[in-house]
Amino acid sequence: MEYISACTLDCPDCCSVIITTDETSPPTIKGNPAHPVTKGFTCQKAKHALSRIAAPDRITTPLLREGSSFIEVSWETALTTIARKIASLQESPERMLHIRGYGFRGVLADTSRYLFRQLGASATRGALCDNAIMEAAEQDFGTIDQNNYTELLNADCIVNWGRDVLRSSIHTAALLKEARANGCKMLSISPVSSEEGMRIHVSDTHIQIRPGTDRFFAAAIIKRLVEGGISDSIIDRISNGSEFIDYINTLNETHLLQACGASKQQLDLATEIFENENMAVSSIVGWGLQRYTYGGENVRYINALCMLSGNVGKKGAGSYCGFCSNRNFNTAWRSGGRNARKLLLPRLADEIFEAGDIDFLWCEGTNIVNQAPDAANIAKAFRTVGMVVVVDAFMTDTAKRADIILPCALMHEREEVLASYYHSYVQYSAKVFDPAGEARSTYDIANDLAQRLGITLPDKEDILTQALSTKVITNLTPNPLQAIRSQGYLSTDRKDIAFENMKFGHFDGKYCCPEALHDEPETNPNYPLSLQSLINKEYEHSQIPEEAQQEVLSAYVHPETLARFNIAGERQAYIVSPVGKLPVKTVHDSSVHPESVVVRRGGWMMFNRCANAIIEAHITDLGENAAFYSQKVRLEPM
Repeated sequence: MEYISACTLDCPDCCSVIITTDETSPPTIKGNPAHPVTKGFTCQKAKHALSRIAAPDRITTPLLREGSSFIEVSWETALTTIARKIASLQESPERMLHIRGYGFRGVLADTSRYLFRQLGASATRGALCDNAIMEAAEQDFGTIDQNNYTELLNADCIVNWGRDVLRSSIHTAALLKEARANGCKMLSISPVSSEEGMRIHVSDTHIQIRPGTDRFFAAAIIKRLVEGGISDSIIDRISNGSEFIDYINTLNETHLLQACGASKQQLDLATEIFENENMAVSSIVGWGLQRYTYGGENVRYINALCMLSGNVGKKGAGSYCGFCSNRNFNTAWRSGGRNARKLLLPRLADEIFEAGDIDFLWCEGTNIVNQAPDAANIAKAFRTVGMVVVVDAFMTDTAKRADIILPCALMHEREEVLASYYHSYVQYSAKVFDPAGEARSTYDIANDLAQRLGITLPDKEDILTQALSTKVITNLTPNPLQAIRSQGYLSTDRKDIAFENMKFGHFDGKYCCPEALHDEPETNPNYPLSLQSLINKEYEHSQIPEEAQQEVLSAYVHPETLARFNIAGERQAYIVSPVGKLPVKTVHDSSVHPESVVVRRGGWMMFNRCANAIIEAHITDLGENAAFYSQKVRLEPM
């Protein structure tokens, strides 16, 4: 039998998949060939879903801490214990903390957020991923939007500012290859070159810049454009256009190039692209360049470059930052209630310590101890909480710190409706399999707990129906829920061109440029390298099986950098930060910037593979985002 389902991982492609089951052979999974984006193929991460469901180390029964180990208990015992603890704190709900991540996405995945808002519990603010890039788009355009992904095929040139599409979005990679085959020029700009195994994508030219300095290179191109003259028709659509031009004129080109480590010849090449009025230029903004202290500013200067070069509001052009995946849903069902306070997520350990009164913590959809900066301190902070409940299917770094572990159903074991932050299709993830053992969907867990607390959650069917009741969906079909269950996905009535005729979301309808350009923070000479924990090709974030984590973590380093730290050849060494050190196996890679050390993210602390254990809690300039890549380190021989 064939089922249409969808991948709910935190991935832009949001693939529609076909799962085939029969009684004589194991189930299989493949991309849905009928889906306009998935087109019959999907990445390895989505295919791992079936092995995760059947993993022998999966948790399928509620577990209760007993000393240093766990014992199996019934759902009745687990939820009754939790309900009693919550009831004891209802007069002081701020002492409860709800943490919800995006280890799985979807409408129903927000049920626990609804429940804990009704309870008035504390929540989190800020983000580990994309708040800086979203806030930058809001400040520039007045709203978060971009051209349809298909407009990349209408571009004369695509400039990729550091997005590793081969690891983060294989359907974007396929689209870029198609565009290039059609004659589109490709330029990539990033600290990691496309020459060797750590390539970003096939490109005509690569410009390697210093880590986190995209804003300086974009500003240098803008300065060249200003010197050549910006059209009045563009300046008139910018609320602070004249002021921004005056500011750009104060900048020194030599200083800008020194700041980003680019040459005059490289600037000439990039300027030639953006100053050509006959070229439609699309800029793909990487989801890593916002993970620096001035990450928001990096994005804003790229956006400003798109605007001043006339590459906004037209076919084949624009800035591709992403958009909110919930924009196609009616989220009114989850309104109501309140949060007592919000703790800053990228500084979670310090926030818990400073609050000093967190007595109950519910963690769902994230291996937060592993995934946030200052990971070792978060583990210590958890020990100060009276009761920690973790909803998970594996004994992760976070689950190990729990008092109660509730086993959750995994992707394809629960029904879900979700959307992408890359394309505008709404996807249906079917319940193909019954949950393993006693595992339950997160909706069912929250609903059972709510009933014990005298709280009524909206019905599952009502939530899905209301979520799909938006103009961009209901205009296309009279019964969206029935249609999506049948077809597996729905299209939406979204325009292909964002900000057409340069009309923007600000109250005056105009674009807004940044007001300053900050120098890089001064660095400690004892820690001269930038640690970049980049996306993993095989696994999403920390959803890595234990058997894949038995070897020492690899660190990719330029040969000149290894020689500088007296590390001869490929051997074991330490990455050292002001807060700790991480054992690694160094790997020669001349594609890595000499000022960088690159590791792949997601490794667990218990296996000594977690980069976040030595990353301090730096915050970005916009969006209260974790500035992971601003961590400075050095190498030491082992």
